[in-house]
Amino acid sequence: MTSPPPYLQAAQSFRRFFGELRETYLERETLFTQIELALLCREHVLVVGPPGTAKSAVASAVLGRITDETSGLPSLFSKQIAESTLQTDLIGPVDFKVLTETGRTEYLTDEGMLGSVHAFLDEVFDGRDMLLRSILNVMYERELKHGRKVTAGRTECVVMTSNRYLTEVLARSPELLLAFADRLSFICFVPKAFARRESRAAMLHRFVHGTRPDLHATLTLQQLDLLQDAVAQVKVPGNVLEGVEMLTDALERSLVAQVSKLPDYVPTKYFSQRSVVKALWTLKAAVVRDQIYRRPDRPLEATVEDLDALRWFFLLGGPPAAEADALLKAAVDPRERAQLEIVRLEQRTFDEVLGKVRQELGGGVEREATTLAAADDVTAAEALSRNWQAGVVSSTARGVLGKLVPGPRHGQNRAPLLVAARALVAALEQRLSRGMA
Repeated sequence: MTSPPPYLQAAQSFRRFFGELRETYLERETLFTQIELALLCREHVLVVGPPGTAKSAVASAVLGRITDETSGLPSLFSKQIAESTLQTDLIGPVDFKVLTETGRTEYLTDEGMLGSVHAFLDEVFDGRDMLLRSILNVMYERELKHGRKVTAGRTECVVMTSNRYLTEVLARSPELLLAFADRLSFICFVPKAFARRESRAAMLHRFVHGTRPDLHATLTLQQLDLLQDAVAQVKVPGNVLEGVEMLTDALERSLVAQVSKLPDYVPTKYFSQRSVVKALWTLKAAVVRDQIYRRPDRPLEATVEDLDALRWFFLLGGPPAAEADALLKAAVDPRERAQLEIVRLEQRTFDEVLGKVRQELGGGVEREATTLAAADDVTAAEALSRNWQAGVVSSTARGVLGKLVPGPRHGQNRAPLLVAARALVAALEQRLSRGMA
C-alpha cells in the first residue's frame, strides 16, 4: 500500500493535531481557528482573558508540539514578560567577544526570539512600553536592525497572552493597543466561564479522575512548510479582491459608527493599508484551511464565499453569537461583560456588512466597465486612422496604458481596452506606411 502524497499527509496531520486539541480544550473553537490561520499565513496571535482560562496551556500545547523532523524538537522561544524584562532577554545577549575586540555591540540572536520559528510570550502587557514596541517591531520586520547590520530572523508565528482585558490595556496605553491592532493579524478573547453546562461537567470529571491532557497527534515544521507553500499558491480573482476592498471600507465605517452605541468602544482592528494586505493573506490561508477540513478537492482559488473567513481577522475573536448571549446573561464582572459586548457587537456588524457586500458584488463587472469607459477609448483610437492628431494619440495612449497596467480587476473588461490598444497601433502603422511621422 503506497503512502499518500506529502501534501496530503501534511493536511491529515494538521487536521488530527488540532482535532485532538479541540477535544481537550473545550469551547476554544475560535482561538484554535485563529491559531491555525496564523500558522498557515505566518502571522501572530494575541490571546487575552482572565486567569485560569487555559490561554498559556493552549499556546504551549500548540507551539511546543510542532517539531522538526530531523531533531524531533520544537523550534520555540518562550518567555514570560515582566516589568524587569530587558530587550536582550528577547533578542539575545550581547556578544561580548565582538564587544571587547571591536567595541561594537552585537547580539547573539540565535539565542533569542529571532532564532526560533515560533515564539510564546506570556503576560506580554506586563512589560514596559518601550520593550513592547521593540517586540512589535521585531515581529513585524522579522529582523533586527542595529546600526549598519541587519540580522534576519526565523520567526514565523508568535502567540502572546495576557490576563488583562483589552479595555484595561486601552485605558493604560491607547497608542500601544493601536500599534498591536495594526501589526497583529489575530486577537482573541477567552471568556472566564463555559457557555455550555456539559463543558464544565467534562472539565470537572477530568479533574476528579486525575485525567491529564493526552495529546499524541504530531505535526512537523516540514509539514507546515508544505501547507504554507499552498497558501502562497492560492489565487484571488478580481471579484474577490474587490470584495475584500469593499468589505474593509464598509466594515471600518460601520464599526466606527458603533462607538455611539457602546461606551468606550474602540474597534479591535486598526484599518490601514497594511491590514488590507494581511487580510488577503488570511483569506488565502482560509482557502487552504477549508481544503484541509471540508473540501479536499476544491481548487486553490478564493471565492466570494471565503470572505466570511475574514471575521477571524477583522474582529475580536470570541465565542459564537449563541454562546456569547449565554455568557452575557451569567457574567458579573463588568470587564467581562464589556468584552463580551464587543465580541457580539462586532460579529453582528460584520454579518450585516458582509451581506450587503455580497449583494453589491453582483454588479462589480458593470461598475468597473462604467469607470473604465473603454468604449470611449476605442472610438477615439479608431478615429485617429481617419484624422491623425498627435495630441490625441498621446493622451489616448497614456489613458489606455494606465487602465491596462496593472489591469482591470475583472478579466472581461480587459478585452475592450486591448481593442483600443490595437486600434492605436493600427493608426500608427498606417501613419508610418505613408511615410509620415
